[in-house]
Amino acid sequence: MGAAQSSQNVQDQVILPNEPTTSVEFSPSLISRLSSSSSNDKSDNQTTNTTDEKIKKRLEIEIENLRLKENEILTKINKELEKENLNKEKPGMSSEILSKDIEQIKLKVERLNQNKFNEGKGISDARKQVIGCYLNNPDKPLDCWKQVENFKTEVAKLEQAFVKSLQ
Repeated sequence: MGAAQSSQNVQDQVILPNEPTTSVEFSPSLISRLSSSSSNDKSDNQTTNTTDEKIKKRLEIEIENLRLKENEILTKINKELEKENLNKEKPGMSSEILSKDIEQIKLKVERLNQNKFNEGKGISDARKQVIGCYLNNPDKPLDCWKQVENFKTEVAKLEQAFVKSLQ
């Protein structure tokens, strides 16, 4: 069944000239279509190449523009961060002021160390009196209350001098 139908289609499609000297004529529309398709293929390739080049150039230009915009945005962000940091910085907390404060503290510490070793003649005498009293009265340490009070007053004087030196 199917063989008969396909064989008929093949016979219908084959055109045999009646005379062997017969010339074949094509319609002008067919000729123009065939010629335009071959020239279109060449022009399409050229058009595709030029279009590709144009697209590449546009992409390069856009990439460069994006890089420039990125750099601008980064510089703006850096400037804003610097402003924000300066605004957050407390007045009186600049590096110059802090370095001066550090120097003052170093001087005070040096004076403290010097005063520590120079406790004064009054304190050393009062200390000797307390130690001597305790050694002379090992059974009655409460008899040394006058020497202890004298030692306390000398220490209080030294503490007041120390506080004044820090100011």
